[in-house]
Amino acid sequence: MSERSKEFLFNLGFGGVVAALVFALEISRGRALLISLCNCLFVAAVLLLGVGGIKGVRNKGAFDVMGFGIKSAAETFIPALKRGEKETFLEYRDRKDMSRKSADGMLLAGAVYLALSALVLIIYQIMK
Repeated sequence: MSERSKEFLFNLGFGGVVAALVFALEISRGRALLISLCNCLFVAAVLLLGVGGIKGVRNKGAFDVMGFGIKSAAETFIPALKRGEKETFLEYRDRKDMSRKSADGMLLAGAVYLALSALVLIIYQIMK
C-alpha cells in the first residue's frame, strides 16, 4: 500500500472517530437520526477540509516568513538556541521544503465526508 493511500485511510478513520463522537452527542440530545448523521458527517468534513487547507497553504510557503521571524527572534533573545552559523531565509525555506508532507489525503477524506453529508441531507429532504 502506498504512503498516499495510508494517509488517506488514516484521515478517513480519524474523521470516522470524530463523526462517531458527534453522532453520540447529537443522539444524546434527542435529535432525529438523519439530522444527527448529517451533522456528524459535516463536522468531520469541515475539520478535515479546514486543517487540510491550512496544511496545503503551509506547504506553499505562506507561513515561512512568520516561522523564520519567530526563529530569528528566539535566537536573538536566547543565544543558546543558535546552532552554528546564522541561517538565511532561503536556507530556512529550503530546509522546510524537504520536510513537508502533502495534504491530499486529508483533503480527499474531507471531500468524502462532505459528499456523504450532502447525500444524507438530500435523503432527509426527500423523506421530509
